[in-house]
Amino acid sequence: MRGFRRMPAQTGKQGLFRLVKQAQESYTAEVATRQKSYRRYVLDFIHSKRYHDETDAWSKNEHLKNYHTIVDLLRGHEKLVRKYFEQEVFDDMQISGLLNEFYTFDLSQTDAPGDILERASAPRTKTPDIVFKPALGREKVNLIVQLANEVNLFKERLDANDVATRYETDTLQPVTSRNNTRLVLSLDKLASHGIIPYNWQAFIAKRKLVISSSGKKHLDQHDLSSTLNRIKDTPPGISEKRLLSVIDEYIKRIKDKEIQ
Repeated sequence: MRGFRRMPAQTGKQGLFRLVKQAQESYTAEVATRQKSYRRYVLDFIHSKRYHDETDAWSKNEHLKNYHTIVDLLRGHEKLVRKYFEQEVFDDMQISGLLNEFYTFDLSQTDAPGDILERASAPRTKTPDIVFKPALGREKVNLIVQLANEVNLFKERLDANDVATRYETDTLQPVTSRNNTRLVLSLDKLASHGIIPYNWQAFIAKRKLVISSSGKKHLDQHDLSSTLNRIKDTPPGISEKRLLSVIDEYIKRIKDKEIQ
């Protein structure tokens, strides 16, 4: 029958990545071209992925797990989906970034007091550091600090050597944002070019590294993500365009350093 296509089992991490990739391809073909609304695209996609051809219980359970993960992602996190699906390059690194942000947000929403106490009393493992402690070389950190000072992202003047040393030893000190919107815009721009990791929001929030421009609180992940979502929905003004232009110059310098 024309149009009929056997669906292979979507199992394990590879199966989940494949489903996300298929979702992005359908989004690009249908939503980005305005052939469908986001709502209709989601409904059509998840209905087309409900079943597969494997018959053993393990494959069925794995597919069901992956299927409901993609359903929750597409239905409940439209802005996060659009953020990643509309990037020029969408590879395994981008998929990992998308899923990590999704899991981090989900964890922050579902923690019960008992869960928090249980984790606090449990032996520490290195797993969180894999997520939250990305590797940045000293030269890259130095250039990022130079950029922050040049565009006045923080009320404090940063010392590049001090920041690099503290980053390496995981002893960074909190700094105060001069303007929360400009800060988030700058960090998102750097992340979109792979200069800083995709999980910069979680890294900052987990370690309480940035005090709001009001001076009243540390910026948490909700503050950062909501500001970013607002930015995405608003065309940049003259001031923001100038800021992005300076950031582009530093991105080129950093990438040139990486090539050397």
